Amino acid sequence: MASLNLQRNSEVFYSTVDLINGAAVTSMTNENTWKLEVLAGFAVTSSAATQDITSFESGITPDRSQQRFNTAINPVDWNFQVYLRPTGVNSGATAPATGGGTSQGGNVIPLADWYMWQALVSNTSPSSGTAYQSVWKSTGGNAGRLLTTNVAQTSGSHSTRSNFSTATENHIYFKLDNVVYQVSNATVNQATVDAGIEEIATVTWAGFGTTMRELTGHPRDNAIACFGGVNNAGTTLTANSNVSELIANSGPSYHPFNQMNVAGTIGTNSFIKNRLSQIEFHHKATASASDEKFTFPVTSLSFDYNNNITYLTPEEISALNEPIGQFTGTRAVTGSATMYLRAGELESSGFFRNILNDSRTQSAQTSNANLIIGGATSGDPQVAFQLEACQFEFPQIATEDVVSMTVNFVAQEPTASKGDGGEVKIFAAKSVA
Repeated sequence: MASLNLQRNSEVFYSTVDLINGAAVTSMTNENTWKLEVLAGFAVTSSAATQDITSFESGITPDRSQQRFNTAINPVDWNFQVYLRPTGVNSGATAPATGGGTSQGGNVIPLADWYMWQALVSNTSPSSGTAYQSVWKSTGGNAGRLLTTNVAQTSGSHSTRSNFSTATENHIYFKLDNVVYQVSNATVNQATVDAGIEEIATVTWAGFGTTMRELTGHPRDNAIACFGGVNNAGTTLTANSNVSELIANSGPSYHPFNQMNVAGTIGTNSFIKNRLSQIEFHHKATASASDEKFTFPVTSLSFDYNNNITYLTPEEISALNEPIGQFTGTRAVTGSATMYLRAGELESSGFFRNILNDSRTQSAQTSNANLIIGGATSGDPQVAFQLEACQFEFPQIATEDVVSMTVNFVAQEPTASKGDGGEVKIFAAKSVA
């Protein structure tokens, strides 16, 4: 009897290498292939568009038949959730780098899933195939940052553009125990950060692909040689991961999710405790009023970035059509925060009063928000999302045992960068200075 395939034994990998179309397994290295430590509940779905042809005649013995046709393969849907884990690789340098906060390859890669964030906001692939192409930048202090504006190449960071018409396409491998599927030409459409107060910070990733195919024969053996498992001959192979960019690989390898080479030393990536999270809102009651800063502890906090990608699929008859390309839509950067209603000028009730007293139809250019996921004191891991032009909706009051308030907000392009993106700056630090 064939063995069952268990979710508990499944793994997910992201790569620029296309095994199903003949790429050699030796092409997989820790600089172009990464493992994602996904949580339970991940999904990948391939479906088809259908057409029903029916007959409906009069008479005693009418033709009442129905025929169904598969007319097109829909874009593959995939999603999974990972922990938001800072690495400490926050500084760029010339390879081989060994200074504090650098990677041996010289790139700025401050989160375990930095390549997913890059595929979300940048037109630059995370790898050339033989080396990282990170667009994360160095900054003052100890925080690596990702900007959603046009950025020129600098030391440790490649050039990037956030206003792109088509998203970068790579490949996701779902190893469901011992059955391996490849989602080809995978695009990253959406990231949702959840900072529930009793939880560890997570990111839910969602996107599409053009096709989903099972790896069989030689391509499957190639995948197993890198990812581990039982190959076609029945031999159990150990997964081949490598965290050091400069150590020669004896064969194919991938980069693990929970470790990073920081300044020549292998370290474990940090988990973020949401209980330490807080927000900073800046809002003026009128355009001429003085800026007011409101700082709140939160009971829940979320952030969402969506590329609104759509696909083109032909409609030829007598053919099972496949998607031929994708385009990005309007970039939507939104968030939501819930906090207790507290009295005070710079407390949540003061912020609520400001919003109620603001008669402007749009106040984004004089308002901003900083979402601090994690701690804000020395030694705490942290990821912060800075929204420099932020439109707040009217907060909603919830009359429970403790009265609370929820506010939704939308990030917009600041006046200084309109047409060039700039809705959000992402800062990531393994240890706040």
